[in-house]
Amino acid sequence: MREVPESTSPPSTIPPRIPNASPQEYLGPGEDYIAPSSSFFYTPTPIKTSLMHHLPSKPVADKLLGQYWEAAHYIARILHRPSFERQYSRFWDQLSSGIEPPTSFQALLLATILTAAISMSDEDVMRSFSISKPELINNFRQGTEAALSKAHFLRTTKLETLQAFVVYLVR
Repeated sequence: MREVPESTSPPSTIPPRIPNASPQEYLGPGEDYIAPSSSFFYTPTPIKTSLMHHLPSKPVADKLLGQYWEAAHYIARILHRPSFERQYSRFWDQLSSGIEPPTSFQALLLATILTAAISMSDEDVMRSFSISKPELINNFRQGTEAALSKAHFLRTTKLETLQAFVVYLVR
């Protein structure tokens, strides 16, 4: 049996402090915090909106998903990438065939691209999409909330819907 060596320095009795910061400053939400809309959690009926109103084109969605995999996925691994990518391909096939994809995957896709947009700088968003970051985020937030509501996120047993809600919360 190995013994743990004794410490040569005395233990610190002074708790670490954040200099010149009140608890509200370091415990409260940061400047990038985006609150859900006030009716999101308590709406009696699902928000009626079209996926196409909030969904970007496939090249834009592809770029945002690339950003998601680079900036967010490695921090909070909520998705199984190969499975997601198969569903993503099937999603675009369904849209091109005029079939509405499952609401659970709509919510998951919109939550991931919302997270990707949030992780980008204002300058990168403007350069890549020619729109301001707040406008882009607001569009995807509304779309994600509508898709989660349509997927009945509060009473679902579908893993995709739960994943979408977690991605939405972690953002």
